[in-house]
This record gives sequence, C-alpha cells and structure tokens, in this order.
Amino acid sequence: MKTDRLTSNLFIMQRKLIHHISHIFFRFLNFLFGCVIFALTVIALFKPSLIEQFIEWMERQIHLLGSWNYLIAFASSIIESFPVIGVLVPGQQIMLLVGGFFGKLGPLQLGYMVCFAIVGALIGNAIGYFLGKWYGHDFLERYGDWFGLGRTELKYLRKQIEKNGAWFIILGKFHNFTRAFIPFIAGSMGMHTGKFWIYNIIGSVLWAGTIISLGVAFVTYYKTILSYFSYVLGGIIICTVVYIYFFKREAFISYLKEKEKEIEDKTKEALEKKK
Repeated sequence: MKTDRLTSNLFIMQRKLIHHISHIFFRFLNFLFGCVIFALTVIALFKPSLIEQFIEWMERQIHLLGSWNYLIAFASSIIESFPVIGVLVPGQQIMLLVGGFFGKLGPLQLGYMVCFAIVGALIGNAIGYFLGKWYGHDFLERYGDWFGLGRTELKYLRKQIEKNGAWFIILGKFHNFTRAFIPFIAGSMGMHTGKFWIYNIIGSVLWAGTIISLGVAFVTYYKTILSYFSYVLGGIIICTVVYIYFFKREAFISYLKEKEKEIEDKTKEALEKKK
C-alpha cells in the first residue's frame, strides 16, 4: 500500500512539474514573440532602412532557392495549421515573402505557388480537424490552459463555431491562433466531416490566393509601405479601439467577468486539492 501511495504521489508530482515547466515555457515564448514584434515595430517606425535591407537580403535568398520555394510554401502552410505548433510558426509571414518574391517572377511561378499553398493548407487543416475529432476534447480539458485556452476561451470559441462555424474556419485562416486551433476545436465538437471539408476548401483557396497576392503587392511596394508605416499602424490601432468600444464593448466586459470567475474557481479548486 505504501509503495502504491508513493508511486501515485510521485506521478502526481511529475505531472505538476511538467505542467509548471510547460506553462513557463509557453509564457516565455509568448513574451519572446511579443518582444520581437515590438522590436520590429520600433525598427519599422524609426529605422525602416534596416527592414529594407533585410527584405532585399530575403529576396536574394528566395531567388537562389529556385523551385525549392514551392516546397517551403507547401511545408509552411501545413505546419502553421497544426494545433499548438501553428501558433509558434510564422507561416503567414513566410508565405508573404516567399510567395511574393517568387510569385512575382511570372504567372507560372505564381500559379504553382498558390496551388502548393492551397494543398498544404488543406492537409494541415485536415490533420488538425481529425486530431481534434480523436483526441481534442480530453486534450483541451487537460492542457488548454497551457496555450491560453481556458474554460472561458473554449466556451466562447465553441459558441462561435456553433453559431458561425463556416466563417470561423474560412476567415480563421488569416490569424495564427485561430488558424492553429479552430479546426482542432471543430473536430473535438464533432463538426460533420463533409461540412468541414467544404469550409476547409473555401478557406484554403481564399487564404492562399489572398496572402500570395498581398505578398506580391508588398514586395513590389514595400518601400512606399514602410515610409507610411506609422500612419498605417496608427490607423489599425484607432480602428480596433473604435470597433471594440462601439460594437464589442459589452461582449468584452462579459468576457473579462467570466475570465475573472474562472480564475477564482480554479484557485478554489487548487486550494481544495491541497487540503
């Protein structure tokens, strides 16, 4: 009996340690990515010439890679759709540059680039969906907090998928967090496979065509864009604040209250377990 109890206690301690380390690791990654984004924004605002030099260097590397760029587009569009991993991979940014510079070379390269990106996105979303269908519910209940998907976030996402499943899967491709987790959550909720594939095809085609077209536009006019970057950034911030204040204020306040209650409930549960 003592041996079984000791083994059980060691297992519990091991799980707690893994949970704690994983939680710290993902917090560190979020902090690191936040710092990188902040640093790049500051550089773009005050030293755009450095960004220009980096983009010019990227253009040379992409042209040297030649047809290997198709494989990069294919692989990045798959990996960025994986749950968890997809949040950490800057696949959309890779697609903007690779698709832009290589697609700019001619209609043939542009067409192949879009096709490879579409197929990769279809496969990545499908993998996420079927992983969610087989393992999603238990995984999210146990480990969702580690990736910023607590009970409150899951409740809102599931509610939105039930209400606007098509739009969430189609337009969710344009954000790294929703792109990585929405197919997984849809699978865990038991969304009909046929419906998912319809939304998956529409979303993948729309995403690949839009991102690569924007990439071509960006690499063509990036110097002009960088010169007006501060105005663009200011406009985005103002539009976001205005949208939340006038259209999503009540929903945002409701979310904050529910999140606060969730944290209180989890604190009570943790204290009860210690007793």
